[in-house]
Parts: sequence; C-alpha cells; structure tokens
Amino acid sequence: MAKISKMPPGTSVRIAQNDVDRFRIYRFRYAVLVDELDDNPPGRDDESRTVREAVDDTSTLLYLASDDEIMGTLRLTYGMATPIPPALYKGYDLMNFSDFADSDLSLTSAWAVSARWRGTPTLSVLFAAAYKMSKERNIRFDFCHCAPAQLAPYQRLGYRRYTSNFSDEHGLRVPMVMLMDDVRHLKRVRSPLFRIACKYEASSATAVWFSRKFPEANQATALVEMDEDNFWVYLTQQLHEPPHSSIPLLNGLTNEEAKKVIAVGTVLTCAAGEALIRQGELGNEMFILLSGAVEVRAGDETGRPIAQFNCGDIFGEVAFLSEVERSATVVALSDIKVLVVTQSMLRKLIKSMPESG
Repeated sequence: MAKISKMPPGTSVRIAQNDVDRFRIYRFRYAVLVDELDDNPPGRDDESRTVREAVDDTSTLLYLASDDEIMGTLRLTYGMATPIPPALYKGYDLMNFSDFADSDLSLTSAWAVSARWRGTPTLSVLFAAAYKMSKERNIRFDFCHCAPAQLAPYQRLGYRRYTSNFSDEHGLRVPMVMLMDDVRHLKRVRSPLFRIACKYEASSATAVWFSRKFPEANQATALVEMDEDNFWVYLTQQLHEPPHSSIPLLNGLTNEEAKKVIAVGTVLTCAAGEALIRQGELGNEMFILLSGAVEVRAGDETGRPIAQFNCGDIFGEVAFLSEVERSATVVALSDIKVLVVTQSMLRKLIKSMPESG
C-alpha cells in the first residue's frame, strides 16, 4: 500500500474520552501489531481482535485521527496515577531515581502506526503531543524501552540510554529516558521536540543530577551527536582499522559512500550473557560486532554452540535480507559493542543516494 505524506482534513491528536474511543484504539492496535506486523503483543485477544492491557485503564491514550481513520496511537502513563509494574521498575532501574517522587515520572509505550502512515510525521506528532502534556504536569523523566532496531529513532527524539538492557518475552529491550527539562540535549541531537521545549521554563538541575548519577550515559549521547567523519573515526578506533577494511558490507564502496552507509547505524552496548537474537524471532536488523565476541547457539541461550563471531563480523543478516525468523540464538560472550543497522535505515539512505542504484 502506498504511503501518504499529506494529512487529510480534520486530522488532529485526540485523547480517548470514553470506552468507545478506547475500544477503537484497542482494535487499531490489533490491526497494526497483529494483522500487519504479525507480532504477538501483550494483551492480545484474538476473539475480540483487540490489544488491551490492564495499565490502559489508568493511562492516557492519545491517537492521531481524521474523521475517517486512526493513523497512529501511543499510551502515556503517569507514575502518580498508575503503579509501575515490578518488571519495568527493575528494568528501568527506578531504584536509582528515588530522589524523585512518582509524580515526577511518566512512561510512554504501546505506540502503533498503520502501514500507509509509516514514514510520515505521524509518530513525531504523537510524541510532541505527549511531550506537551507531560510538561504541563511538570514531569521530569519520561521512560520507555525499545528493541535494538528502534534505538535510533528514539535517540533522535531525545531519549537516551542510561542503564543495562533487559529481556522480556519478546527479546532484548533497551531502557531509555528523556529528561524533560534538558533543552540543551534536545538541541544537540536535533530533536523535533526542541522547539516545543523552548516554550517552557527549564532548569539544568535534573540534567546535572542525571550526569552525576549515570556518567556512562554521556558516551552514548556523544555518539548520537557525531557527524559522519567523527563517527568513522570512532569506528576505526573500535575496529583497529578503517571500517571498509573489516566490514564486508562496505566492500566496493568509496570512502564517502561507506561513511554514509555506516552512519545510518547506531551503537548498542550489551553485557556478557545477554541474548541479542533469539531463535524464532522476527527481525529486520543486522549487527556488526565492534568489540568483544558472541556465540551462535542452537535453540535458546542454553543450546549447543554452533559458531563464534569476533570484531568486524556481521550476524543477523539472513533475517535482515529475507524477513524470516531467526534461525539461531546469539549470546554475548563478553561485554560487547555492536553497530545496529535496520532495513528502514538503508532504504532511507538509498532514497537519498539515487545515483548509487
């Protein structure tokens, strides 16, 4: 189905006001996540063809819609109104935010955009509306988590990595946080939320506290800010040689072409023992190992070792190219850094480089 860039008349961000609105959103989630994306989200109900979780009842559900259709939706949960689930409390490392009250925290989750509106501003419009609502409530930290393939767009919005990854029934998850008052960071990463943030009073106190509490987060932020040339230098240092010398994906490209291809990726750090890929998962990302080593195993994390990859090797490329289920599990043997490259990243690059076709 062709994607559409122009919003139809009457399009606006709306808040679910009643059970009818909420049911429309639950049905929309099912249509997108199950029918379109063949996913198995929490709260899936095949009989009613809805995706609904208990947390929806005490959360704010936003959706972008015209008079005729819903384009996208997301869920905004305020810590004061809804107890944070224990698994997320641990996954988000919220014990380290005990200096702040629950009313200072929010969670953004359960977003979905229909097929023909992906690649349009739909999601940015929803996040902008959620940001405004949270600022009006004096929220200081907004948390979320994502799969490795979604890391780059979250970072461009202004979210940042700050603690260890965790796993759930859907695979590896990267916890992220947005400092709502950190206008300087939003400007540095060229977030579409920057202009909105400038309309509100801001304080540097939260950013100073965060920098002291999570000093390792500064390196991840610095990588997001790098231009192509500096990112190339960083990867050269990690690989101990120019990337096109050790990454087969770049074979045959000029230096400038290789820099553009590699710049669409984003760096992810994983701890020893973490499973980056699980057998049976669907995935549209591949990984380039920048440091450390990973082991390919048959079945789950406890399965028989099949192969080992080291610095410069690529894995996950079969599912990346063919959109098939992962054929094995890949586990970090040590603390590692990987460059994550997704299909959507490369498609955007190809569109910007028509001469390369």
